[in-house]
Amino acid sequence: MKKVLISAYACIPDRGSEEGNGWYYSSLVSQQGYQVWCLTRDIGKTEIERKLQQSPHPNLTIVYVTVPLWIDKAYSWGLLGLYFHYIYWQWATLKVALELSKTYQFDLIHHVSYTSLQLGSFLYKLKLPFIYGPVGGGQIAPKSMRHYFKGYWRKEQMRTWVSNLMLRFNPGCYKSVHFATYVLVWNEDTRKMVQALGREKNVVKEFGGVGRSFIPSEPIYRPHDKTLQLVWVGRLMPRKALELSLHGLSKVNPQVPVHLTVVGDGEMGEYVSEYISTYNLADRVTWVGKVNYEQVKEYYRKADVFLFTSLRDTGPAQLMEAMAYSLPVVTLDLHGQAELVDSSTGIRVPVTEPEMVANDLAKAIEWMYHNADKRTIMGVNAFRFSQQQNWELKVNHIIKTYYQSITNPGLSLALVVSQITN
Repeated sequence: MKKVLISAYACIPDRGSEEGNGWYYSSLVSQQGYQVWCLTRDIGKTEIERKLQQSPHPNLTIVYVTVPLWIDKAYSWGLLGLYFHYIYWQWATLKVALELSKTYQFDLIHHVSYTSLQLGSFLYKLKLPFIYGPVGGGQIAPKSMRHYFKGYWRKEQMRTWVSNLMLRFNPGCYKSVHFATYVLVWNEDTRKMVQALGREKNVVKEFGGVGRSFIPSEPIYRPHDKTLQLVWVGRLMPRKALELSLHGLSKVNPQVPVHLTVVGDGEMGEYVSEYISTYNLADRVTWVGKVNYEQVKEYYRKADVFLFTSLRDTGPAQLMEAMAYSLPVVTLDLHGQAELVDSSTGIRVPVTEPEMVANDLAKAIEWMYHNADKRTIMGVNAFRFSQQQNWELKVNHIIKTYYQSITNPGLSLALVVSQITN
């Protein structure tokens, strides 16, 4: 049985985003005829152990890499603290990986989390076949939209500045890009960034996924009620730009019955009441705060349209979740969401300047209200798209395309090229 070492800084079952990403790769690869050692933090240990008790994975070994308490405290220091914690953890992970490699002859290494190109991985130092990604991080928030970051715009600029420095001075980034057998990227922005680092060969775009268990068995056909129900889901982070969604909603014709449910909480939560008051939306918005992963499904099910206006996103997991629930999307023609959504599944609004974007969002929402049959077709198309993005298919594709080309030397070059291009 081939042996795989997976690096997953974030790995927690039954979660979305980074945590789900780490868990799905580790657990599903272990079910496909590979023996997997997953290196991760102990922050999700309780959930992982519970999951493994409920559903044993005999070919999966979780190795918890810990760091000193003072390093863990750095995680709460903000952006620089997070970066420091991550890089220190990567060095600690390398030490553990080197020890493991003395006992086990790994056939390949796969870095899956964080999905950040700039933060990198130090596992290239094992000098084994190495798959880096899928990674993102090539996105930069539009300066014209800085208003929606409020006092966090300077932090956003710092993030861009630090990311540019790490591209050039973090060996975990540029050496991973240089030495990896394959570099898998999430979106076109990141592909261009990898290309700028001098890597051209075996750089392939691969989306993330959504759990098969999260996707309903059939498309959801909703009755055409009098009021158009919108839903916004995500952590209330500055870059998620909830205010932009509300700004757009405020431009919707008052004669159009529409209601938005906001699901999530975070540092921008302190401004929600202010937003609702400023845009005079008390009768059109309900904020339910943070809910668990299962409850999110019900909010998707009750909605007619998914509204998503993130100003910097690699490839939003909640967007794919919403599409799995047959929701047409109103979003921005920007970054990862622009590659997930097309004219058959939603409306993408160009990013110009705030007032124009808000007006265009309003027009898109009004179109959804006045074209119930067409939005239903969009929702069905979104559902079909999500079916092709489920994690089981994704991992199976990555195994057949990349793992097998590494672990089966006899696999012909023609077959590898064919799998990549298809």
